[in-house]
Amino acid sequence: MWYRIVMVLLMVITMSFSQWRWANDSIKMTFDKEAHFTGSFGLYYLFKSKGFTNKQCITYTFYLGFTKECFDALLPWEKYGKIGGDGFSKYDLYYNIAGIGTAYIIDRLWKPKEDSRWERRFNYNGFSIIYRIY
Repeated sequence: MWYRIVMVLLMVITMSFSQWRWANDSIKMTFDKEAHFTGSFGLYYLFKSKGFTNKQCITYTFYLGFTKECFDALLPWEKYGKIGGDGFSKYDLYYNIAGIGTAYIIDRLWKPKEDSRWERRFNYNGFSIIYRIY
């Protein structure tokens, strides 16, 4: 709950000191959209590897993407360079959600490697099968 309050306060304070800009873009795949997709995909797995629940992974990843869009809306790239943006883009948020959704689906479908005694290895010059004795 506290992070929602902080997010709203941060938005209200920054909007009062800056001019909000909307991006004039489309849903067409661009480098920026690819970055949002892969960044959200990676952040989901970063949080997942640190022991967060699925709900927390989705929530925190979405809020980080939303915060980035707020920075893009408030900090023009003409003045601030790489940390700025061309405005708030709902399409960037769509790609964030698509990245989170893809990561979630893969996480649910792709089961972790079982602790098996049989091990298979592929090399450039051969193939080996190993049976471990404990």
